[in-house]
Amino acid sequence: MPNLVYRVISACGALGYGYPKESLEAALQGRIDAIICDGGSMDAGPYYLGTGTEYFETEAVKADFRHMVEAGQKIGCPVILGSSGMAGGNRNLDWMIGVAKEIFAELHVADAKVAVVGAELDPEIVIKEFRKGALRSTGRGPELSEQALRDSTIVGQMGIHPLMTALESGAQYVIAGRSCDIALFASDMIRRGIAPGLAYHVGHVLECGALACDPGSPSDCLVAEIYDDGSALFIAPNPTRRCTAYSIAAHSLYEESHPQLQFYPEGILAMEKTEFFSRDSRVAGIRNSRFVRSAKPWPWSIKLEGARRLGGRKVSLLYIDPSDLGKVPPDVLVYGRNGVQPIPVEGSERELGIIIETTAKSEQAAVLLASVLTHYLIHYGYPGRKATAGNIAYPLSPNLVSFRREDGSYGAIVPSGTRDPVFFENYAAIKAAVIKLVEQEFPDALANAHYTITDADASAPAVLLRTVDSDPERLAERHAREIEEITRLITSKTSSLFNLDAPDAYAWSLYHLLQNEDVIKNVMFPITYYHANGSEWTITGNDRPKYFDIGETGYKGDLNDRTLSLISDIPPDGAEIGTHRLLDMAVVIRSKDAGVNRLTFDVIFTSGENYEAALRSNVFSRESIAGILRLPAESIVGTFFVDTCNAIKISVERPNISASPDERDVFGAQQQARLERLSIPIHAAALARASAF
Repeated sequence: MPNLVYRVISACGALGYGYPKESLEAALQGRIDAIICDGGSMDAGPYYLGTGTEYFETEAVKADFRHMVEAGQKIGCPVILGSSGMAGGNRNLDWMIGVAKEIFAELHVADAKVAVVGAELDPEIVIKEFRKGALRSTGRGPELSEQALRDSTIVGQMGIHPLMTALESGAQYVIAGRSCDIALFASDMIRRGIAPGLAYHVGHVLECGALACDPGSPSDCLVAEIYDDGSALFIAPNPTRRCTAYSIAAHSLYEESHPQLQFYPEGILAMEKTEFFSRDSRVAGIRNSRFVRSAKPWPWSIKLEGARRLGGRKVSLLYIDPSDLGKVPPDVLVYGRNGVQPIPVEGSERELGIIIETTAKSEQAAVLLASVLTHYLIHYGYPGRKATAGNIAYPLSPNLVSFRREDGSYGAIVPSGTRDPVFFENYAAIKAAVIKLVEQEFPDALANAHYTITDADASAPAVLLRTVDSDPERLAERHAREIEEITRLITSKTSSLFNLDAPDAYAWSLYHLLQNEDVIKNVMFPITYYHANGSEWTITGNDRPKYFDIGETGYKGDLNDRTLSLISDIPPDGAEIGTHRLLDMAVVIRSKDAGVNRLTFDVIFTSGENYEAALRSNVFSRESIAGILRLPAESIVGTFFVDTCNAIKISVERPNISASPDERDVFGAQQQARLERLSIPIHAAALARASAF
């Protein structure tokens, strides 16, 4: 009987998403070695790094962190937070420290050791590397220039060593800047002697909280238990969720461009031989993942992220008559035509725009209700959901625009859209459930503001105009001209909104690897220690991360992410005996950004039989997928088979850099519709090769 050696709680997918306190209390029943949460991500766009602001409402972040600190006080275990303030730059980190001080004062935290780890890097250091040609590309774009770098806020994604150093110092509370999500969890496990392969893989499953469950949601807790036989089990403390082999396998693929190789500052997580298993109907696990210390670029490589301001932004939303749809120029975003993807809908395909609009006596009340409605709508997990990365696509970053109405009241809008046929079937129930959740969790938000949810499709289109310019006068002139050009062609309805001042537009200016070991080890990720009594924090010392090699050498497997498990272009065997809808063959069909410059698609099948039939159909070869997705063949990074969990992964170069001014789907979470519409030809020979999972 294996012995439990470590037990860790992931509070939620990102601090501010919220989670039931009851889930945390249930998770605390038993041994707890650490309570950890990722504080943010680059998913929402460069605005939050460029401005140093938080994505979530302050009160939501405070509520989530307060629960973690309360639990840490009770148990005495480490409480770890990374990518603080969403983007993890110095201003984001300072904001989170301010929140932490308020919470420490409210909870009377006394005599506590806190470690704060910075992640921001002086642009001049990066410019020196650029001049030497030493910044390694991670794929297509962003294009580098000295001026763009100089105008940028730049952070590096820290790996395990800064976090381990802070924990080894005896700090109970670690508040870190931009961090590799997985390192937040792997650092303490590796510090305590757990094998790196298992530690990194467990971290990957935990990093989005209960999103790895069925039904999945980042707004709930997830627990991992590590055993001395080299296995890990995942347990959902919320009884309405469960962990299955497929849900854990599905999340192991999440946001990664390769299904079996993941690249970290210290090396490579290799999952070619990973075993996914179910212990019972609610608990699942993993074993046999390996971590490899390879030649350059790993170790050491730190991913750098840079954001710079492009200019101000104006937005108009025009509701139009369906008879006018054909008059709108083809490059203009119209919900009901091309709001989710640049390629217009075809045939029986449907596109739905969902515009949340609120009204209140204060800006704060209007923004709060729009924010919580949007949050629940994108992440609500409903029965039969296939697109588990998100239900809707946002065209703006930030996704919300607040404004003052003519009557003096305040308004906020969030435009979004979807082409997901499964979502359409469940839309009425999803809306009702979202409203119920807001009533339960944010009753004051509903009491202090009013909302409308407007549906826009081909029968009721909505035009979204967006203008970005660094010169305020030119911005106003250009946007007015765009409105005039459209309204000359069509008549807008009275509910339309014109000339709204949206938050400034920012762009990713840097998404490259830094490989200068001297800078990594002697400049980046400074650690400051504090002695905390309530809101009074006194600096007690400074430190540098202590680095050492981890992972195995001499690994004999394939570590090439362009060749391992690549699907070959092989014509199918034998005669076709029929077709099956991919929707009926798969339990997950989703898309998601994998960084700022790639999209990844995951198809996880309901059975080995369906997996083999799809794999042998030749539908998923590079050339075939390029045609299905309407992309050049050279944009297809690879299509990959995953026998260990009956899955197929497709990775492509993003047509644009995430959150660009022409963006339609900031998170990349609603680009899978063309896959959902596929019918797979079935060949008898393929069925004989069916695997079991």
